[in-house]
Amino acid sequence: MKIQQPYSIRKVQACERDQIVEFMMRVRKEIFPMLTQDELPPDLLHFNEYYMEQDDAAIFAAFFEDGTVIGTIAITPYDGRFVQLDRFYHHSKTAEVVKCYVDRNYRRFGLGSILFGEALQFCKQADYETLYLHTHPFLPGAIPFWKSKGFEERLAEDDPIWNTLHMDMQVDQHDA
Repeated sequence: MKIQQPYSIRKVQACERDQIVEFMMRVRKEIFPMLTQDELPPDLLHFNEYYMEQDDAAIFAAFFEDGTVIGTIAITPYDGRFVQLDRFYHHSKTAEVVKCYVDRNYRRFGLGSILFGEALQFCKQADYETLYLHTHPFLPGAIPFWKSKGFEERLAEDDPIWNTLHMDMQVDQHDA
C-alpha cells in the first residue's frame, strides 16, 4: 500500500519552525505520554540554534501539498551526553538521529524509510562517519525498523522505565 495523497520530503526551513514543532510535540505526546508536555525539549525550544544554524544539522519533513506535516527526522552532531557511550564515539565524527516521527495514520507505508534515506544522504554530504540513535522496546516496531536500516545494538540499559537501547551504524556501510 501507499499513501493516497501526493507528498514531498524536503529539508525544513526556519520559517516552518512552528508547524514542525507542533507536529513533533503532538507525536511526542502520543508515544511518550509519561513525559511532561508543559515545556518544549531544549532542541525544539532552541530550534534554530540546534537545526538551522549548523551546517552539520538538519531536519527533514514529509509534507502534503497543503503543508500538513506527516513525518520528520532530524540530524544533529552527537554531543556526548551519554557518558556510558564515550568509548564508542570520541574518535569519529558522529551524528545523532533524533525526532524520527511519523503521523499514526501514515505509519507502515515506508515513509520512515524514505525520511531516513534523506537523512543518510545529508550525513554522507556532511562527512559523518557514524550514526547514533537510541530507542526503547516499548515503541512498536522501532528496534526492527532501525536494525533493517543497518543499525546495530551497542548498549542496552537496564532501567525499569526506559530500557534504552543505544544503536549505531557506519555511514559508509549503507547505500540509501
